Amino acid sequence: MNKIKVLFLWLLLPVIFLGFTKNIIAQISSIGSFEGTLPSYWTMGNNPNNNLSWATDQYRSMGHSLKIEKTTTGDSASWISENMTDLWSPQNYKDVDIKIGAYVKTMNVNTNPANADEMWWISYTFYDSAGAMIGETKLPIDQSTASSSGWLADTNAVGETILPKDSWNTVIKFVAGKNATGTVWADDFILVGRNGAWAGQDWNTQVGVPTGWNYWLPPLGGNDGELSNGFENTVLTTEAAYTGTHSLKFVLPFDREPHDAWVGTRRAPLNSIDNNIKAGDVLRVSVWIKASNLVPDSAAKYPGTWSVGITPIFHSGYMNNSPYDEIGAQDLVFQFPSVTSFGWTKYYVDVTVPDDPKAIAFSARIHVYSRFTGTIYFDELNVEKLDIPQISGIGSFEGTLPSYWTMGNNPNNNLSWATDQYRSMGHSLKIEKTTTGDSASWISENMTDLWSPQNYKDVDIKIGAYVKTMNVNTNPANADEMWWISYTFYDSAGAMIGETKLPIDQSTASSSGWLADTNAVGETILPKDSWNTVIKFVAGKNATGTVWADDFILVGRNGAWAGQDWNTQVGVPTGWNYWLPPLGGNDGELSNGFENTVLTTEAAYTGTHSLKFVLPFDREPHDAWVGTRRYPLNNQGMLKIGSNDNNHDISRLTNIGAGDIIRISVWVKASDLVPDSAAKYPGTWSVGMTPIFHSGYMNNSPYDEIGAQDLVFQFPNVTTFDWTKYYVDVTVPDDPKAIALSARIHVYSRFTGTVYFDNLEVEKVGNITDVNNDKLIPAKFEVFQNYPNPFNPSTTISYSIPINSFVTLKIYDILGREVRTLVNTEQRPGVYNMVWNGDNNFGNKVSSGIYIYRVVAGNSIQVKKMILMK
Repeated sequence: MNKIKVLFLWLLLPVIFLGFTKNIIAQISSIGSFEGTLPSYWTMGNNPNNNLSWATDQYRSMGHSLKIEKTTTGDSASWISENMTDLWSPQNYKDVDIKIGAYVKTMNVNTNPANADEMWWISYTFYDSAGAMIGETKLPIDQSTASSSGWLADTNAVGETILPKDSWNTVIKFVAGKNATGTVWADDFILVGRNGAWAGQDWNTQVGVPTGWNYWLPPLGGNDGELSNGFENTVLTTEAAYTGTHSLKFVLPFDREPHDAWVGTRRAPLNSIDNNIKAGDVLRVSVWIKASNLVPDSAAKYPGTWSVGITPIFHSGYMNNSPYDEIGAQDLVFQFPSVTSFGWTKYYVDVTVPDDPKAIAFSARIHVYSRFTGTIYFDELNVEKLDIPQISGIGSFEGTLPSYWTMGNNPNNNLSWATDQYRSMGHSLKIEKTTTGDSASWISENMTDLWSPQNYKDVDIKIGAYVKTMNVNTNPANADEMWWISYTFYDSAGAMIGETKLPIDQSTASSSGWLADTNAVGETILPKDSWNTVIKFVAGKNATGTVWADDFILVGRNGAWAGQDWNTQVGVPTGWNYWLPPLGGNDGELSNGFENTVLTTEAAYTGTHSLKFVLPFDREPHDAWVGTRRYPLNNQGMLKIGSNDNNHDISRLTNIGAGDIIRISVWVKASDLVPDSAAKYPGTWSVGMTPIFHSGYMNNSPYDEIGAQDLVFQFPNVTTFDWTKYYVDVTVPDDPKAIALSARIHVYSRFTGTVYFDNLEVEKVGNITDVNNDKLIPAKFEVFQNYPNPFNPSTTISYSIPINSFVTLKIYDILGREVRTLVNTEQRPGVYNMVWNGDNNFGNKVSSGIYIYRVVAGNSIQVKKMILMK
């Protein structure tokens, strides 16, 4: 088998989890409506002319197939799977004769291809625990005739695929070469050990359920490309739905053989309910059901098997290659009425989080037990914690892994997102390895994201990272003893363009400090654009010691634009990115104080962490921001930014459309402010929020800014203030392209001081009239200490009001006599800075002394003291 470098397209798939609803588990309740538009475990690869579809016009089972319809030449088209070693089988196993393939159907394809560019094919590629390719089996689709007579099994030969080592990453591709034409459907994929040998699982081979789901259906879960006992007709249907347009339908004949089966959620972290989830908390798992053709007598006779229910399961992990376990699994049966049919009814089970520290993840199965027969529909699976109110805090900076990065192999918990050593932004990637025999690795997502859908061809790209070593093995004799960093580039069809591998210096056991590990001039010039760029930081299986990596680099030499490489400083958690001076971090360097932008435990509104900027007074003017990645608007849930897992969570807002109002809020705490400078430069000596709408949210989506607004916080006229919540209401633009949203915490060019941010929230707030988009609005009434204080001859009194209020601001002497009324009027929400020049209501100057100012806004009152000193 030909050897190429690893293709980690499985890292892309977490970004297509659909939607979140309030008070629910991410990636479970969010996908419970069966409205997803892509098949689970699969992603669209290159799709230049919308060639790809999750088709219902042809299928072999479960109502869907993967379809490529290609009428033009010049560019390839492809479906590409995630890593298929998931859930039950963390690996596909060595020394097993594995039968692989799929069923295909062709129509009007080009015949007798002369070269690879004219071919259609399916391939299975296998990678080991270090990410190195073990081999690939490529199955050319029959093009001897233009159209097949039906579905044909396209499989490998006996003995053709026997792995010499376990595959930790198995990727399937269904590809039309760039000069191939016609239409091909693929369904019922196959990965099964011949002669009954166990090769590991290949999930969702029938491509019949949407993102976030998997299943085990008889007779072998689908691995052999076959379903039976009526389960081949398990489908997403539009015949009935509790909400939306789709539900999950089973039609099980009365005379079927007894077999259990389920369609279930993939595993998700428990802390996506709440960061403080704990043993003893109660989760309610509910689903809406509609049924017909039931057999009440049989159900009464066999109550545990002639039934359906829910199987909630806790797990010790939720990533690919996490070991499979079932902590506290329970097959819970629903009690149906003694009828032959019933309309939509909500059923639920309550389960308690077990007292087991390993129970960190959760999944739920819609379980059809062995004897059940009838027609049954499921919709709106939901999971909620019962004893807490709705959860709205999302951007809490409590995530425990860096954005854009995932742990690869981690056999002895070798990996950490470290704070003990770093070059900038308070974190680095760390591998601490004391044993031999297995590799350890950090592996990035696809880095072609947001501004740059590709890394560009014909550019001399400087790549690398800064590394620091301690007690590493020296003078490695072979690759297994080496430490290295690599950048691997893939084209639009998923084929590898090339890899640049940078061995980390092991000439001495410990480095004297941080060293730049980069490629040579002219070493990395891509012959075509990279649509998928993956970085790896690896300790070979026999390497030992400790290495930190930080300030990754991907930048065009001599000022050429190579595309962006996000979060090169690995300083912010999952869901966030940033652009910090001078070049956003691409060159491995930050400046102007932004190198000290950190997650900190010095202050937090909730939890333990916040985002901190410390910007010196004499810095050069530069804009900068830390922002969310893009998130879709058009499904259920609340936007979730900072999560504790290492996937790019794609959360969604509730049924958003043009004209809807979205509220974006954040808590702020500040010190070392300069009110005089802020007053002089109100648009630049400031911080604020930049909400942006986009036409896409996936990797390789073009970057655009629809309705972007740089909105400025109106801070009080003080040098310091405690946690204060600000929000802005923005209207979804009347543009059909506006399907996604991002929000940036924006530090404008002249701002100086220390400022903390916590708990970014995004929610739909309904139809609000008189929306104020001119400034960010505080969410509570507060009166701030006047500035300056003591003062002479004038001072500024600042206060904030969250709603329209009748406001009075009066000044009294120490005996309580009124001296001056500064405000006595109705005011809109905002922050107000009122100047008192030390005069009374008659225009006369008052004497030195202590004065009291009292602000009343509606039913709220606050009082503070100040000193006039002449």
